Amino acid sequence: MSLPVPNLDDRDFADLVREARARIQQLDPDWTDLSVHDPGIVLVEGFAHLTDVLLYRLNQLPDRLYAVYLNLLGTALYPPASAHVTLEFSRAAVGDSDVLIPRGTLVGGAPGVPGEPQPLFSTVTDAVLAAGSQSLGVAAVDASFHDAVLVGEGTGRPGQTFTLPVVPAVAGPELAIGVTVQPGERVPSGGAVSVGGKAFRLCREVDIFSNTAPGEMPVRVDRAGGTVVFAWWDQGDPTPPAAPAAGAEVRAWFRTGGGERGNVPAGWLTIVRTPVAGVRVRNPAPATGGRDIEAVKDALRRAPQHFHARDRAVTARDYEVLAAAHGGVARARAVTRRSVWKFASPGEVEVVLVPHVPVCDRPGGRVSPSAISAFSTEDVRVEVDQYLRDRATIGAEPVVRWVHCKEVLVDARVVVRPDENVDAIRDRIQERFATAINPLNGETAGFGSGFGRALRVSNLYRAMEESEPGVQYVDRVRIEVLKTPDEDAIGLVAAGGQPHTWFVGQRDTLFRSTNSGDGWEACAAFPGEQLRAVSPYPGVAAGRDPGVQHPGMMAVITAIEGGSRVHVSSDLGETWRQVAQLGFALADACWIDRGGHPVLLLAGESGVYELALGDGAVPVQNIVDPTMPDRGFSAIESLVDVRGRVGVVAAGEASAGIWLSADAGAPASFRAIRGPGDDVRCMMVQYDGPGTVIWFGSGAPEGTGTGCARLRLDELARTHLDQLQSSWEPMGAGWSGGTCWSLQVIGDALFAATQSSGVVRLALGPEARWDQRDVNCGLPLRDRTRFEPVRAVSGEMRSDGRPLVIASGPRGVYRSGDEAVTWSTCSARVVNDVVTLPETWLFCSGEHRIKVVHAHG
Repeated sequence: MSLPVPNLDDRDFADLVREARARIQQLDPDWTDLSVHDPGIVLVEGFAHLTDVLLYRLNQLPDRLYAVYLNLLGTALYPPASAHVTLEFSRAAVGDSDVLIPRGTLVGGAPGVPGEPQPLFSTVTDAVLAAGSQSLGVAAVDASFHDAVLVGEGTGRPGQTFTLPVVPAVAGPELAIGVTVQPGERVPSGGAVSVGGKAFRLCREVDIFSNTAPGEMPVRVDRAGGTVVFAWWDQGDPTPPAAPAAGAEVRAWFRTGGGERGNVPAGWLTIVRTPVAGVRVRNPAPATGGRDIEAVKDALRRAPQHFHARDRAVTARDYEVLAAAHGGVARARAVTRRSVWKFASPGEVEVVLVPHVPVCDRPGGRVSPSAISAFSTEDVRVEVDQYLRDRATIGAEPVVRWVHCKEVLVDARVVVRPDENVDAIRDRIQERFATAINPLNGETAGFGSGFGRALRVSNLYRAMEESEPGVQYVDRVRIEVLKTPDEDAIGLVAAGGQPHTWFVGQRDTLFRSTNSGDGWEACAAFPGEQLRAVSPYPGVAAGRDPGVQHPGMMAVITAIEGGSRVHVSSDLGETWRQVAQLGFALADACWIDRGGHPVLLLAGESGVYELALGDGAVPVQNIVDPTMPDRGFSAIESLVDVRGRVGVVAAGEASAGIWLSADAGAPASFRAIRGPGDDVRCMMVQYDGPGTVIWFGSGAPEGTGTGCARLRLDELARTHLDQLQSSWEPMGAGWSGGTCWSLQVIGDALFAATQSSGVVRLALGPEARWDQRDVNCGLPLRDRTRFEPVRAVSGEMRSDGRPLVIASGPRGVYRSGDEAVTWSTCSARVVNDVVTLPETWLFCSGEHRIKVVHAHG
């Protein structure tokens, strides 16, 4: 609908006279004759008339003209959106016949407050509860259907305008306008419908009439106001656009209703309003997606941005404005994807959507991650994706996804004056934090609401002290991160090709850090499964031919009852899909390229399997040891020699030996290079100039263990596999840590994660010897002389030329900036300074814990 035009001053003549009389009685009680015959009142009425005329002129400016100008530009209110839900119809009694549930069947809840309208949901399609079936799911929306409603007859003239008989129409693609097909008129196949024996041509809805192909009949529809407008053209135009001919019927198919009231909870819809014999109904899940018509104040604020974006997406702001036009989207963020992710293709624009969450789902102003997830529906994402693709410039590729949120809560102790109400102050502070640390707020809302903007304790101190005059001082403020890998951290690995990015697992959750461990975010969850290994596609090695790369590819191995599952992501953990399930335990995985396609090699207790990632692909066993096809393997790793040839090395379980394939793990290409005797638990590949070094970490059931060993390779094509046995080089001098769980070369040193000595260091050079760590280095202790097991170690060279070492174990993730001499936790649940956030993430509020006490004395 057109924007309502406000009055700057809505007083009329009578109001002015009445106010003047009241003022006279206040200032001059002796003036008692206030009738119209009094000369003074005559003067009052005269001035009131002049003032009324001035107010009339004043109301033409400036907000009034602002709204008028926006109307001329075609600005309209965003229409309401209807909630949608899946209804479960079930038989009320035992029966063996089909039950038809026709389209438009109305379902509601128990009667509410008298006079207050209740939402009514309509089924969107015909459905049949078949004989023998006890229940059936049917999609429904909070809307009324209006089919083939006659809205007028054409005149054949330019700019024909019609009005829908019921407004507003809800947002969505379900609206259609049809015009009677004229004799001899050709309509594309599927472009017409029949009503009452007449054919009606379906018009194409457009935002601007210039986006029209020859022969199309374009139409613009203002859903909020119900206005239907056909194209304008000059009377002398030889090829005018198609429009309703004189006498042609114009009919509309649309829906009305919608609004936030339709977001009803699960189990609320229980009454079938349209008689359907023999069925009951309920909604197992809550209805989502309902949104009220846009407020005028919001439209006035949005209009300038919408005018600049209009019907095309060029800048990031254009994408954000156009995405937020959808009724299910509260706000959006657009970034050039290549600026965030190295694996992104040129031209990709990542558009992150924040769903609209109704007020009823924001208790105390707080928006929870579960509410964000509930309203992040796939149909809304698909609609926004298609809308942006239709408006993107050539070469731009929108990548639309829902926002990820990091949930935090504030734990604070506040001291107030003795005369203050502590409960009222506590409630106000909690509500203020819930509103500020909120994904629905805009970028200008301050701390806690900006994309990628860190949350600092100093902001929280200031917010409490400045907003509450009764606060004497804030005694303590801490931020608690609700999900963080602070215990049982396994599978720590660096992301191949993505700087400063690591992954680590914790039970059924995968965490990612994009800032070298400053902060961790839960990027994936696998309910009912236990993470066992994380394997990113390897990055480009220095001095090596990269060949065909698959950046962004990574795999996760999880343990389930009776076997394992394999999940794969092509965008470094943003989205996941399950690709395989095996009936035995998997221990490790690695990636290779085969013919330009990524292939995953899986090692487990029943052998080595390879999995191509094409549609319908299944794991296929790759026989490593023909003498024992089902031999188990504990570790597997791929490597690239200086000529670009790919090799694969696999370590057998139970000290069974080591096998090498010089042909990218092709079937029947593995050869034994080390006989039984070494209990290999981990492997790591180091590229040392033209040579390749494979490091093997050894297990130790008890005692100090043997540390690790290394094997040097040159070109795989010239490697004599039967001679590698003698090239085995033990590296155990000074080792006392028991089992070696993980190895990582950083700079000129090798770091190892051990069972009992923490993280130890081996300087690479002649007479190399393992350093020992002081028990006060900062890693968690098991007793006075031994550390807790460290399961993984990784790291990188910093810009200052010093190594950054990261380690994980039962007590979380730790970090060292001085070559593993001293350590500090980087995955703490309780933070006293700052909580970081990736560029496209937002914060959500948990249940804040605010303690308010009176000052003594």
